[in-house]
Amino acid sequence: MKPLVATDFYKYIQCPHWPYWDLYGDPKDKRDETDEEIIRKQDGLEHEREIVAELFGEAETVTSIGEPGFETTVRLMEQGAPLIYQGTLRDGEWEGRPDILERQEGKSRFGDWYYVPLDVKRSHEIKKEHKAQLMFYAELLERIQGVFPAHPAILNADGERIGFEAASFESEFRELVRELNAIRGGERPAPVYRKACEDTSPWGAACRRLAESTEDIALLYNVDMRKLKALRSLGVVTIHDAAAMIPEELEGQAPGLTLHGLETIRRQAISLTTKAVLVREPFIDPTEGLEIHFDIESHPPSDTDYLYGFWIEGKYHAIIAERPEDERRLWSDFLAWIRTLPETYTVWHYAAYEPTRLHQLSRRYQTEGDPYLMKFINSFKDLKDYAADTAVFPVYFYSLKKIGTFLGFKWEGDVKGGGASVTAYEDWLKTGNRATLDAIVQYNREDVQATAYLLDWMRRYAKKLVSYAVPYPWTK
Repeated sequence: MKPLVATDFYKYIQCPHWPYWDLYGDPKDKRDETDEEIIRKQDGLEHEREIVAELFGEAETVTSIGEPGFETTVRLMEQGAPLIYQGTLRDGEWEGRPDILERQEGKSRFGDWYYVPLDVKRSHEIKKEHKAQLMFYAELLERIQGVFPAHPAILNADGERIGFEAASFESEFRELVRELNAIRGGERPAPVYRKACEDTSPWGAACRRLAESTEDIALLYNVDMRKLKALRSLGVVTIHDAAAMIPEELEGQAPGLTLHGLETIRRQAISLTTKAVLVREPFIDPTEGLEIHFDIESHPPSDTDYLYGFWIEGKYHAIIAERPEDERRLWSDFLAWIRTLPETYTVWHYAAYEPTRLHQLSRRYQTEGDPYLMKFINSFKDLKDYAADTAVFPVYFYSLKKIGTFLGFKWEGDVKGGGASVTAYEDWLKTGNRATLDAIVQYNREDVQATAYLLDWMRRYAKKLVSYAVPYPWTK
């Protein structure tokens, strides 16, 4: 049996079957790493080295792994090395490689110092999987140095240190360890099918097949693992069971099963089993003034934005940074452009990325107080929220691609997704091939056209409570 490693926690949180399939799945079901994933991995290692050099200068680097790497790491800890990069921690079936071990003053079996784990991450905030991995390293360190580091931390995309109280995450960490140990012992988790199974795990096809083979409730959109477990305990196992359940009878029978939540689950199950769109409440259009559809393309490895795209009255407008170092100019051009907008307008986007990203860029370029920027952000309407509140779609995930494709919109360019856009942008940086940049622009244009398409569908067909079954009126 391979040792339990920190990556197993990340895999489990993304897709509970990922560590199971790794051990017991058919290799033929595992897709190869995509070009985007390979590039992200390489860029992640480079980002780690840059952050370490920028924040700490020099560090003792452990180049070996396994037992030799562990022996080198312990020797450096005994010597009191201020910073250890890529050290190896081992105990029994556990093995970890934190990005950084930082010496701090205090008592341990080594002397008047002990070590705290730090991980370098691309994200701007600390996530559940980051906490789980840091807790794993912290417990290994306790076994090795005799003291538990209570405040592990990540160094985020901007090099900021974000820590957390390890004790506050302990019970959740223990449950994750128990679940991973059960998997390692051969226990397959109950079906789960979420977007990360498809987008992140290489075993998405196996997860989908497992859920579809029994028409499991895992196919229902936005039902978390706690609710899945609760429903199964009450005999609601398939989407047909969920479509036939009486919410009033199950309300409060298990934690998290509220009447509103059960009604939402039942509607989603009815939509899937009948292959129909259900209008749950009439759409009231909040658009005021000029209608703008907005989408951002970003480059995670450099944490820069390279394209802001707008669809306005049937016309496309783009602001482009042809190189990462052009982001400041893109931001200035964007701020200048929003000053030309009329007094009243509404900005439609899909999901939370756009407002989050604009706030991040405003901090980066010290423009948080710009009144035109604040007005632009305050004019935002998230079409994903409006679509989900208005209608129930017979799809597994409520991404713009899934709903838009179901309703008949087509992405026709060579670039088909956000990850492919990033890869194409990197290809453009290397080759200068103008056709590649044009393909990125086409992808962005089709995304903002898709939000306009979905909004138009809602205006046309979601005016009254009704069920639209096959054949769909909007595709006639």
